[in-house]
Parts: sequence; structure tokens; C-alpha cells
Amino acid sequence: MRHYAIAAMIMSLAVSAARADVYRSVDAQGHVQYSDTPTPGAELVHVQRGGDTSSATPAKSNPPPTPPPVAARASNPTPQDTIDRQVAQRAVQQDLEQTRADQCKKATDDYQASLQARRIYRTGPNGEHEYLTDEETDQQRLNLRQAMQNACGS
Repeated sequence: MRHYAIAAMIMSLAVSAARADVYRSVDAQGHVQYSDTPTPGAELVHVQRGGDTSSATPAKSNPPPTPPPVAARASNPTPQDTIDRQVAQRAVQQDLEQTRADQCKKATDDYQASLQARRIYRTGPNGEHEYLTDEETDQQRLNLRQAMQNACGS
């Protein structure tokens, strides 16, 4: 019985979502976009409710706006262009911070592993282990510490 109640609730949500107004807009590149939230310059599209017809009729018959030439947009960016640029800049900044954090973690892990290892080796041309001398091991640890400090900034 409980499953039927959940299914009925989900169905009612789907029906109410199907009755929502739909807005049509054209972006600066001429791409048509549909959304359930109004945006500046969007036109309302009424969806026929009830019955078994699902065709839509536009509320207005305005033709889609023609995008300005590329040169005009570059010299006079629209507010949406400015917002898009800011969003892209934030995304790049977050990606850079994530990359730096990953590099710091890897460098720290490598350094910690070198401290915990009794012996450090490098792989030879045939895949065999060539163990480092004590002086080479100390130098490798110093190199790994320097790499960690460069990656982590401390």
C-alpha cells in the first residue's frame, strides 16, 4: 500500500510539472533555449492543458531577436556576456586551486613515503631495483622536500 502512495505522489508531481509554463528564448549565438523560468527577452509559450493534445502555441508572435555582430559584442559586452565571463573565470580559478591542492598532496605523500622507507631505489633499464647510497638517499629526500615546499607554498 505504501508503494502505491509513493507512486501516486510521484505521478502527481510529474503532472504538475507538465502543466508549468514554458519560456522560449534565443541566445546571442542564435540558439533556441526552452526553460520553465522566465529570462529577459524570453517569450511565454502556453502548453495546451488537458485532453490528449500536446502541441504548444506561442503566446506572442515576435520573431527571435537577431544577434549583434561579433565585433559589436566584443567592444560592448552585454550584461550576460560579463556574467558568463565572470563564471568562467571563477571556474578556472577553482580548477587551478584544485590542481595545486592535488600537486601538494602528491608531493607531500612522496616526501612522507621517502622518510618512512628504509631504503630508496630507482628502477633500472631491465626493471631491476638499483638501491641508492646513503648520500643519494639523503639528496633524494632533500629534492622531495623542496618539491613539496614548491607545490604547497610553505
